[in-house]
Amino acid sequence: MQKSICLLIVIFFVQPAKGQPPAVWVTDSRIKEMRAAIGQRSEPEYTAFEQLQGFVNRHKARSAQVPEIWYVPGYYRDAEGHVRAKEGLQDDANIAYGFALYSRLTGEPDWAKKSRDLIRAWVDGVQEMRTEDDSQLSFSYHFPAFILAADLLRESDAWTPEDEAAFSRFLRQKALPMNTMDRKNNWGNWGLVLVSAIAAYLDDQVLLDSAAVRWTEFIDTQVDSGGVLSHEVHRSEGQRGVWYSHFSLMPQTIAAEILCVNGRDLFDYTSPSGESLESAFHRVAEWSRYPDRFPFWKGDASEVLGTTYFSYFEILNARWRNVHAEHLLKKNRPLSARHSAPFLTLTHGERFE
Repeated sequence: MQKSICLLIVIFFVQPAKGQPPAVWVTDSRIKEMRAAIGQRSEPEYTAFEQLQGFVNRHKARSAQVPEIWYVPGYYRDAEGHVRAKEGLQDDANIAYGFALYSRLTGEPDWAKKSRDLIRAWVDGVQEMRTEDDSQLSFSYHFPAFILAADLLRESDAWTPEDEAAFSRFLRQKALPMNTMDRKNNWGNWGLVLVSAIAAYLDDQVLLDSAAVRWTEFIDTQVDSGGVLSHEVHRSEGQRGVWYSHFSLMPQTIAAEILCVNGRDLFDYTSPSGESLESAFHRVAEWSRYPDRFPFWKGDASEVLGTTYFSYFEILNARWRNVHAEHLLKKNRPLSARHSAPFLTLTHGERFE
């Protein structure tokens, strides 16, 4: 069974049935499937669950690292300052999501409480949101993990009506204005993830529709002939071209899955020029396995950067089997990620023949 394919197969922009429980990313049915697979020690879920278990145990004493003023300097101007400024959000959001996912899978309520405490620390602690330099981009690609966590907590006693109201206000008033969805390159794709996750969590159908339209626009404008991402492949004279191609396709894939879960299945959308997410996936999968085939870098193939940033292949390979992606997944599982959606082998990994 292809688990990463959303349960709602629709023509275009069909809203979920009335009364259906909201879900942003991981549905109740998928939680049940993961529990069953873990109980039977089936792969890839079982080893990926062990990865999650080790992760939450390493971070069980985590205290939130919340800045009063959110600001992240530009990476290429101040790399150390950039990493230092965003690291608290990156780690807190990913850990909160890990705690919430582990709680849902095991039924252990203490992990839900730990997740809730990290989320509320950010909701209550950040007083000012600055937008210059990399502040919006970093927020767009790290904060969504908090939204995925909160969505998993909605069935928990740890998540109170007060928590729900406070978090929803924060999403609408502080988080949503930070999105970078209007940008043309990977910044826009990450902003789309933030907007899609917020819209799904708030059950804002108008905002979901706007995210879906923007998703198709990115396919139209970013994917050139043969699945090449023209905005990304020339970065650093091509040395970072594969990395930035991944850094555009990963958020485009995450947003597609969120939209699909919420009644907007765009995975098979094709641009007027005949390009698609599928064509871009096939191209970057080949380059990731064989960097020497990447034509935009004229130096040594061993110097091509970012070829291993492919955890999102778990979602795409379940739809469109690709020999290169499948080879990389088999070799490197279980896979996780720093940006927005950790533990992808657990939540979306497909069993191979």
